Amino acid sequence: MPVEAPLRRLLLLHRDPALARRVRALLEPATVAHHRVAHFTHLTDALTCLQIDDVDLVLVGPEPADLDQLRAVQELGAARPETPVLALMVSPDPGQAAAARGAGARECLPLDEADLPSWLRTIDFCLREAAISRELAEVTARLDWLVHMDGLTGLLNRKGMERALRDEMTLSRASGKDLTVMLVDLDDFSRINATLGHGVGDLVLVGAARRIRESVREQDKVGRCGTDRFVVLLPQAGPGEAEIIAEKIRLAVGRDVISAGGQSLQTTASLALTTVGDADLSYDEVMARAHFVLQHGKLNGKNRVSHAAAVEKGQDILPALAGPQMVRALLEDDVLEAASQPIVNMDDGRIVSREMLVRGPEGPLRRPDNLFRFCQENDILAAVDLRCLRLCALRARQMGPNPDYHVNIMPATLLQTPSSELIRALTDGRDDVTCCLEISEQQLLGDPSVLVPHVRELQQAGVRIAIDDVGFGNSCLEGLIMLHPHVIKVDKRLVRGLAVDPEMRRALSRLLRVADVLEAEVVAEGIETTDDFQVLADMGVRFGQGYLFGRPELCKAAPGAPDAAAAQA
Repeated sequence: MPVEAPLRRLLLLHRDPALARRVRALLEPATVAHHRVAHFTHLTDALTCLQIDDVDLVLVGPEPADLDQLRAVQELGAARPETPVLALMVSPDPGQAAAARGAGARECLPLDEADLPSWLRTIDFCLREAAISRELAEVTARLDWLVHMDGLTGLLNRKGMERALRDEMTLSRASGKDLTVMLVDLDDFSRINATLGHGVGDLVLVGAARRIRESVREQDKVGRCGTDRFVVLLPQAGPGEAEIIAEKIRLAVGRDVISAGGQSLQTTASLALTTVGDADLSYDEVMARAHFVLQHGKLNGKNRVSHAAAVEKGQDILPALAGPQMVRALLEDDVLEAASQPIVNMDDGRIVSREMLVRGPEGPLRRPDNLFRFCQENDILAAVDLRCLRLCALRARQMGPNPDYHVNIMPATLLQTPSSELIRALTDGRDDVTCCLEISEQQLLGDPSVLVPHVRELQQAGVRIAIDDVGFGNSCLEGLIMLHPHVIKVDKRLVRGLAVDPEMRRALSRLLRVADVLEAEVVAEGIETTDDFQVLADMGVRFGQGYLFGRPELCKAAPGAPDAAAAQA
């Protein structure tokens, strides 16, 4: 069976269409490949074609319509450096050919002595050269990755971090802005390797690396500098900003619990912050000081953040967060705030409900995940969760007549709180309140059947039940079947990028079929783009929530209404 000749896509820029017909006629008899020539008279149109179409070779005629040939060669070569550009010339002398190559043309093709064999030889040579250049670039990039990246975690390795530190130090000195280096040390990591094996240890390292990446800013650099130690470069971190990022990392790493061999181990980390000075010359200098800060900090205990720009022996290093004072404030003071985000009917954009969200005190505990992680560490999680629920319910009821709202509750709080008390906190005895209690699917660990009696009591009292974060949890299908919620909230990670990811659309389609069998409403979270919105609407999702419809807004107490402290008491 004969092999079909490959297709070569050529772009020709020249003011006269007759040249395009001449080039097509010249290349038509070629048997080594089929040549498709797209002709443009103006550079702007040719540049647009390069952006949206696959082009193998660019031909620039002697007279583009809007500028001279050499300038056109430069512009097209800069737009797609990997695509060879050939200059078409009439009787080019050596000087003209050299000028064209200087502008970026790979070769020159004569128009007055055009013959198919010579043109094909030149085109073949240029295409082979371009293919070799692409392969070399890919190999170079791969080698650079292997040299400078850690294969297990995907972070920078020591050599990569050395290079990143040199670059950031240069930028820091030029700008006069501080560069902060953070050292993250996983506590008791050797015990994990010794008791559960190196395979589990690798999982801990990969999880910690992911948590660190999620907690830093876009411009920060993260690397692994030892078996269980990570380095974070924080360029131009403002006053207190480095401490906040460090506390976010500490709390994020502490969220992971590893279960293996019948044991459960919680990962914690000790962190040290130091500022790079003008006198610092090397990676080893900076890291030696960071290690010193870390060791001094550990004298006061593990799982804390220590900070010193210049540490001297014997100097005390204070923890970044005063734990006992914060515990008291969360349990007794008015430090929590409620925010609301609209849930809309995507058919007409009408707001049908609002999700009430909690915000912690300013600083690293502002984010709910960090706030609740801190509460779990200090054994106040259920108490603070109830304070958050009461505050959110109060603010929702103050938003106007016939309030309709969603509010979150943790499974442990649901188990530990009498249903009658929950109903009183949610409705305050009012008949006009419509409330939906959201249970996070990510927290449905173990047997979800223990929640069924509590959920049924709430449902019989008129409280709607939603399963939140569906799509990336641990017991999704089992929990959905047993709890039989009124609402299924699709996790934002199954929504963002839906328009460009066919696999996500297939997963969502399967989830929608489950929701249809359970006769549950579906609310898609995290909708930020009109493209994702349109795909969701086309797939039959009726309700949505996300920045596209409105960001969370802090709720203010209504005049004469009970204050937040009273609601949280």
